Amino acid sequence: MRRGMLLVVAATALAGRLAAQGPALPVMNAGVPRGFTLGSMIGFANDGGGTGLGVSGLIGLRRFGIGGFVSRISGSEFGGYQSAGGSLTAKVLGGPLVPVAVTLQAGVGYFRNHLDDASGEQSTTWHIPVGLGISWTIPRPGVALKPWIAPRVDHTRQTVDPGAGAPSVSSGTSDFGLSGGIIFGLANGVGIDLAMDRVFAAGVTPKPTVVGVGLHYTFR
Repeated sequence: MRRGMLLVVAATALAGRLAAQGPALPVMNAGVPRGFTLGSMIGFANDGGGTGLGVSGLIGLRRFGIGGFVSRISGSEFGGYQSAGGSLTAKVLGGPLVPVAVTLQAGVGYFRNHLDDASGEQSTTWHIPVGLGISWTIPRPGVALKPWIAPRVDHTRQTVDPGAGAPSVSSGTSDFGLSGGIIFGLANGVGIDLAMDRVFAAGVTPKPTVVGVGLHYTFR
């Protein structure tokens, strides 16, 4: 019973600390891209999540966008591990001549890390962010500025397997998440992404926060 209670506490704490996307990468919801966009981003977490390096691909189909990512996290308190996920984005407001766009986005991320190599203890986490994105385009000579902000419901489901034949323990949390940033888009299709993400997890201090810097190219 004591071991089971400790596992429940550990699972809840881990879910709170690993709530950021990827993890160690911000949740991006800056609108539906035009054409195919290939990008990369490096993210820095403040809660022991380490440094994340991700590669993503986004396809824009008029008012709908489909995206996917793979990432590698290193330097975390749990060691290095991989993550993968995807998202579906739908534009509900805005058009080619309207500078403001509103989008709905649902995503899913999956990652597994080893907590103790000796015992085989490991955790598996599903991350499901669902939210609203608001972006607006400010045309400038040679570069277009696109600030954006995206509130969301951030759901995390984690299962801890203690190994040695012991039963697994699962826990889930749903918190408020907020991400935002600015995109510098050049006329040649190259863009620079700056983003920040915070999950307002109850009972977790400091609040899980990620800062990301990325580069992308859009094929049109």
